[in-house]
Amino acid sequence: MSRIVKRTNGYFAEFTKGAGKKRYRKQKTFQKKSDAQDWLVEMEHNYLQGSVSPKTDMTFADYYKHWITMYKAPVVSANTVDNYQSSYNRIKRKDLGQIKLRNLTRDDIQTYFNQLNRSHETARKDLTRIRSCLRDAFNDGIIPRNPSAGSINIIADPSLTKGNERKFMAVKDFRKLQKYLLDRDYNLLDVNCFVLFVISQTAMRVGECLALKEDDIDEINCTLRIDESWDSYHKFLKQPKTKNGVRKVPVSRDVMNKITTWVRYQRREMFKRGLYNPDRLIFLNYKGKIPPASSINLTYKRLQKRLGLSGIFSTHTMRHTIASMMLNSGEISLVYISRFLGHSNISITQKYYIDLLPDQVMNEDKKVVKLLALA
Repeated sequence: MSRIVKRTNGYFAEFTKGAGKKRYRKQKTFQKKSDAQDWLVEMEHNYLQGSVSPKTDMTFADYYKHWITMYKAPVVSANTVDNYQSSYNRIKRKDLGQIKLRNLTRDDIQTYFNQLNRSHETARKDLTRIRSCLRDAFNDGIIPRNPSAGSINIIADPSLTKGNERKFMAVKDFRKLQKYLLDRDYNLLDVNCFVLFVISQTAMRVGECLALKEDDIDEINCTLRIDESWDSYHKFLKQPKTKNGVRKVPVSRDVMNKITTWVRYQRREMFKRGLYNPDRLIFLNYKGKIPPASSINLTYKRLQKRLGLSGIFSTHTMRHTIASMMLNSGEISLVYISRFLGHSNISITQKYYIDLLPDQVMNEDKKVVKLLALA
């Protein structure tokens, strides 16, 4: 409760709201009682407007952490929480994280990005999360204005930002890799390579592929059902990344034969080794474990080098490359491609995959030179 107390040095005014750990208190001494009364009225007004919320004295890092715990962790996936946590760790280490919420300015946010030195995608995601957090703080009346509402430039480290040359493999190189994986004979030590084989034919996400079970295989219709995803970090099966992630993808008869041959082989080997596979997961390795996604990526880079390729591409590049090949064929609709990839909507497909493959860049360059040539 607010109060004014007459003291020898003037009028002591105290503004108080809440109780216990949630108490917000400000004190000030005035020479005149009327000034003390005016100050309390102003404090009450500001409090009601949100500019004197107790949370405004929190550092931005602390408020961001509170926001994740309160509003994000209960409703988003464990992986998404980890991504928010990664942003928090970066914010906490920079000056931005130590500034009190009430003092935060657009300059502070821009300075953070000027000094971040991360890839464009990392910076973009940080900005999206910071804006979402501060928008909620503004809407809740915690801050009187949103310092992230104006224009903020993303400053990225070019060396960490993937260009198209690292997102899309040349078609001839991808076909070489596909053929090698299709022709190869596999044993239980080759689980990682067999995962790569399936991804190279389906454009699945790694987690989706690792979650495949025997009953997801429709041998008659040559389709694979995707309805779960393996979380390598938390080690559990979860729902796919998007609602549209639940889908069936077609494969050729040759690919289906390869998969069913593998399943029968794996089943025999599991039995011989006394390994338990109650969920009938098709990618358990010789230890009876699902390999981590990071090991799949490492195997993929080693495979590229073995085939005389650059070795710069991540496993997810196969998904990018297949998507762009489908788009650039001109024979497959964008709606189908979006559904095939399990995107949440068509705009995601347009945003990430309507790019030129390296081969096409060269062809288009030749067309431009020919068009502009004087003779």
